[in-house]
Amino acid sequence: MRLRANILYMFRKNFITFLFLIPILAPYAQQIEIAGRVVDNGNNPIEKVKITCKDCQDTLVYSNAFGEYSVIAQQNQSVILKFEFDNLIEERTINTPEKRNYRLTNLRFDFIQTEVVDVNTRRYDPFEINPLPPIDLRQLPGTGGIGQFLALTTVATSNNELTSNYNVRGGNYDENLVYVEGFQINRPFLTRSGQQEGLSFINSSMVSGIRFSGGGFDASYGDKLSSVLDISYRKPRKFQGSLNASLLGVEAHVEGVTKSRFDYIVGVRYRANGYLLNSLPTKGAYNPVFYDGQGLINYQINEKLKWSTIAHFSSNNYRFAPQTQQTDFGTANEAYRFNVYFEGQENTRFQTSTVGTALKYTPNKKLSLDFYTSVFQTDEREYFDILGQYFINELETDQSKENFGDSIAVLGIGSFLNHARNRLQAVIFNTYFNGKYVITDKKLNADRTKVQSHELLFGLQYQRDEINDQLSEWKYLDSAGYSLPQNGNPDKVELYETIKSKLNLQNNKYSGFTQLNSTWSKGKKEYVAKIKRVTFVDGKKQKDYLYDTIPISFSRIALSSGLRAGYTDYNNEFYLTPRISVTFFPRKYLLEDTLVKRRDVRFRIATGLYYQPPIYREFRTFEGQLNPNVQSQKSYHFVTGMDYYFNMLNRDDPFKFSAETFYKYLWDVNPYEIENVRTRYFANNDATAYAVGMDFNLHGQFVKGVESFFKLGFLSTKEDIKGDFYYNYFNAAGEKIIANFSADQVVVDSVRVNPKFIPRPTDQLVNVGVLFQDRMPNYESFSAQLALIYNSGLPFGPPDRNRYKDTLRQRAYFRVDLGLSYDFLYKSQNNLKQISKFGKHFTNAVVSFEVFNLLGINNILSKQWIQDVQGKYYAIPNYLTQRRFNLKFILQF
Repeated sequence: MRLRANILYMFRKNFITFLFLIPILAPYAQQIEIAGRVVDNGNNPIEKVKITCKDCQDTLVYSNAFGEYSVIAQQNQSVILKFEFDNLIEERTINTPEKRNYRLTNLRFDFIQTEVVDVNTRRYDPFEINPLPPIDLRQLPGTGGIGQFLALTTVATSNNELTSNYNVRGGNYDENLVYVEGFQINRPFLTRSGQQEGLSFINSSMVSGIRFSGGGFDASYGDKLSSVLDISYRKPRKFQGSLNASLLGVEAHVEGVTKSRFDYIVGVRYRANGYLLNSLPTKGAYNPVFYDGQGLINYQINEKLKWSTIAHFSSNNYRFAPQTQQTDFGTANEAYRFNVYFEGQENTRFQTSTVGTALKYTPNKKLSLDFYTSVFQTDEREYFDILGQYFINELETDQSKENFGDSIAVLGIGSFLNHARNRLQAVIFNTYFNGKYVITDKKLNADRTKVQSHELLFGLQYQRDEINDQLSEWKYLDSAGYSLPQNGNPDKVELYETIKSKLNLQNNKYSGFTQLNSTWSKGKKEYVAKIKRVTFVDGKKQKDYLYDTIPISFSRIALSSGLRAGYTDYNNEFYLTPRISVTFFPRKYLLEDTLVKRRDVRFRIATGLYYQPPIYREFRTFEGQLNPNVQSQKSYHFVTGMDYYFNMLNRDDPFKFSAETFYKYLWDVNPYEIENVRTRYFANNDATAYAVGMDFNLHGQFVKGVESFFKLGFLSTKEDIKGDFYYNYFNAAGEKIIANFSADQVVVDSVRVNPKFIPRPTDQLVNVGVLFQDRMPNYESFSAQLALIYNSGLPFGPPDRNRYKDTLRQRAYFRVDLGLSYDFLYKSQNNLKQISKFGKHFTNAVVSFEVFNLLGINNILSKQWIQDVQGKYYAIPNYLTQRRFNLKFILQF
């Protein structure tokens, strides 16, 4: 009867949690949770107190930041709890009562904690690319996944919430390296739009660590122009898992470890974006279905040899039958409406798979060798036949008239027919090994105040690309009854664009690197100094000073010098790219008027050459042919920066402020145009370019327990295409003739213009990102996550493949996403009773209400160019998603 009464009480108290726990309550009916808090004589919580209980379910636990702990024991027995902190030991004997929850009075250790200089040295690996602080990506509001997180917190930028693509300091997504657990990741080739892209390779539920570099990275990483993203997956310690369900789809993962040195982590995802895509201006029947599965297993063969295998399969099916589209554009005094009526449908499918295996051999403390092999396979299909008939209407803008907002004139009528039967199949085989040998790591004097170390990194890689691409694509345009173009054979119907070809590419890439990492340290063995002490008397803070010693304080210099070499046989190109970086760590502790001052700062300078051997898309021209003469795009990086760690708001973890300036000079640049997420290259190397700018980042726990991020970036990137020029024409009055606008169209003079440097497609002057997390005071179970992105406008121009015309600017991209969450199992001092009832078998149970595009801003992705009967062109904006609401549930066990 007691169990039944308890269950009924739990049902009344919290119905949602009851639904999840009802299958597993019965087996634990005879257990009791013992909970309490550990404090000092000033009633301050003590963290990391060791609590042992041999008769409990968990024999060893530690107190949290609030001094709280809890253990599970059996009812009606005697339990001994042993508390250890530094050299202090306390014991408590509890005769567990029949009730299911038992609260101990505060255990008080007889001392007062002092707030002294933090002498725990945080060890930074100067050769590791920038690690980002841990955050639960599943609670991030929005739809962009890891790409959105990078755009909010790093130098990466994104202007499309439907894609995980990102740009870094003027580069495009093809210029970014992505690694997962040491395996290099590839993606589909034919993706045109963010709607088609579906799921990225990286499963947020499986991520444990994120490292990112926006330039100036070492030779141990591969040959790309812009950035490195290095993802680590979770290292299982016990059996656990998670479930994440929302209106957009479901994802789940499980992980575990066995006694035979074997651990595994597996994740599956299903996503259907129809609800989100229905907010786009183009209305129709959206049926996108994306799903994937991946797994990582590790087996520790012996103490020196570890074997790992990763496998991934993804199916992205995008089916769409458009019906209508209505877009209003223009100004308050000159407004237009663009209406399109569609027939036909699109059926796009991308199926990819990746399998990789690795052996990691560590024969001794000085040498380690890692061997990797992976195969990426993709089968991609683009089938569509879409007929559109459009009208351009001028709208009445006089608010005093009855027909305000209605059409008063038809400016253009036309139609288009887009057809494609494209099929691409590709296999990329990759094998490589990386090694590390510690040459020396020694102390240079007896008191160990001078230390130096040297280690050698080296590696070799072979990659083979086999690609078969069948292209059959054409576009027909008709404007007011006239087929475009109109200057061809009058006896034939000419298509606006035609691409028909069968392409085969076999390409072998060989590369290798060697890198020497060296550090030198020196400092004082100890300081005798005055240290500030803070104590609490009757709840009031008091300060005084004492003289004490702090341990060794070093300054360090870290030097990384490396060289990469490579050869690509399809274009018969060999390259060498030296790289070097220097990092300086000043001494952590300084004496100022006998008072210890702590500083935690580092400075870095990196420079070197970065070549990018062409990928398949770079070889393919606009006409659908391959140009084997395309060479690597080349760049020189110069990056200077500093990281400053500081404490404020009484937080245990420091805040971090970073600042970087960068300059990149590029040559043999392969110009390109971006349509949605598709990058189309001109397949030549006829441009030089540069990128220059500054980036500032700040993150820390503005609200205790949750990280927030703020970033501000400035960028200018431009390119000069060799040999490009155009003419300006003038009439008899000396006025510049503008086609279809100037009254006098008779040319009497012309001037040749060399455009020189023009904005690159990713040129954005300002980018801002904010990810702010908050908890409700005294009700920490409630939290909020705010994601804000502002990017100034991207350049664009008419669709005639003349890059010098792409100097117009789109409207700035501004988006705010909001998430409001309630964690049923949040462990705080204020809801300990709730934890004792429902928190035994689950670690997280979160319900989140999300608002996408909170401000309802009509962000523009691109422009569609339409011509009226007089030959005048209109740039019709293609808008992104509108405001949408989402409900998400996250459960972890």
